[in-house]
Amino acid sequence: MEVSNSELWAIGVALRQSVARAEALPAHGVTTVAVFSDSQAAIRRTVHQDPGPGQYLARTINKHARALHAPGIEAAIHWVLGHSGVPWNNEADRQATKAREDRGYTVCERIYTSAATRATRISEGRTAAKAKWEAHKCSKHYGYRLKGKAGSWRPIPMTRVKSLATRFYRLKSGHAPVGTYVKRFGHREDDKCGWCGSRTLQMREHLFRYCSQWNDQQTEL
Repeated sequence: MEVSNSELWAIGVALRQSVARAEALPAHGVTTVAVFSDSQAAIRRTVHQDPGPGQYLARTINKHARALHAPGIEAAIHWVLGHSGVPWNNEADRQATKAREDRGYTVCERIYTSAATRATRISEGRTAAKAKWEAHKCSKHYGYRLKGKAGSWRPIPMTRVKSLATRFYRLKSGHAPVGTYVKRFGHREDDKCGWCGSRTLQMREHLFRYCSQWNDQQTEL
């Protein structure tokens, strides 16, 4: 759950508790239920119910506000400066910290997880899967690992023309048309290096380190 979603959930709980006592509140002279939050983002989200993060919670809050309005009670949500000595705000933070320490991580996934949040998590999952695949493919060939964290943005290939970037990634992932690769798919009868005339297998390691045809380029690398 996102931080703003947690704040929205707390606002909804406060209003829900008020709805449960709505019939008794007018007898005590209560005409307004005020909820205080130190999250301006959460308060802004309650104003509209447009699609996006927190949509379900915003709708729930508005539903509770309408339920309170039926017996003549107004619902008001106010912003309060957090961590500034406001007694009840500090008490809420203290209770939240205590619950987290006593029970561990208590927030669980619920049906109100927004489509935007799910899309973000899907994107993060794909990025993690890409990084894992890339790390696996390069783990056995340390000499060809790019500098930086696996899965991070590569400024050089990403700024080149598509055909050049394609060659780079094919070579990096083991799908470049070297001798061993093309023989495996029946395009050559042997997998020996034809550049230097040796009987060595034409693999990435040979081309980048040992092939005499590319001595100058190897030195530059």
